[in-house]
Amino acid sequence: MGLALSVLAVVVGVLIGMVGVGGVLLPPGLVALGGLTANEATATSTWAFVFTGVVGTVAYAWRGVVPWGMVGRLAIGVVPAAFLGALVNARLPASIVMLGLAALTLFVGVQQLRPRAAKETRDELGTAALVTVGAFVGFGSALTGTGGPVLLVPVLLTLGVPPLRAVAASQAVQLPVVVAGSAGYLQTGLVDVRQGTVLGCVAALGVVAGAVVATRIRAEGLRRIVALACIAAGVFLVVRAAL
Repeated sequence: MGLALSVLAVVVGVLIGMVGVGGVLLPPGLVALGGLTANEATATSTWAFVFTGVVGTVAYAWRGVVPWGMVGRLAIGVVPAAFLGALVNARLPASIVMLGLAALTLFVGVQQLRPRAAKETRDELGTAALVTVGAFVGFGSALTGTGGPVLLVPVLLTLGVPPLRAVAASQAVQLPVVVAGSAGYLQTGLVDVRQGTVLGCVAALGVVAGAVVATRIRAEGLRRIVALACIAAGVFLVVRAAL
């Protein structure tokens, strides 16, 4: 693994740990810097996010900010959808899905930059809504190899969940997304297990640093960081879809 990929893995880890949006950078990086095909990069990045998922979940759980009730209900939809998304990836071009994810993240990023009243946020969502969101996030994240937080954070913010709560939930939900997705990808033979493991361990170090920063930033400041990260992620998705 080259130096450029190692640096990218650290950056991805910091962004995942701090704002949840960062996994979108790894698949195109594996294509450009690692010499993998698009499908191999998606599968390998999903495997790498198993390691960031474990570390991110522990880091936020240690600080007592993970909404476990929300995570449990999201996971009901995530697991089967993520497994299916991985299998579909091996057979279906993901350009349309990429453009849809790009539109969503760009929209949310712009919306988060606009001032809004505190009363618009809410801590809890209904079970049906969370299961539906989980299915959407699981399928879309596994299909595109983006790990989970890059899609879940914008959706939760749109539904009015406070930024830190959304990021913390995305860390814990990331784990069932990538475990189920990896189970599907391992059946297709697309995963570069060695490279994915190394990248995942390197990125996990960045997650720890990002989580520490996130819990020390005011909600308004974190919301702005999330907004800028969403916009950047949307741009990357557009570029990746166009390639």
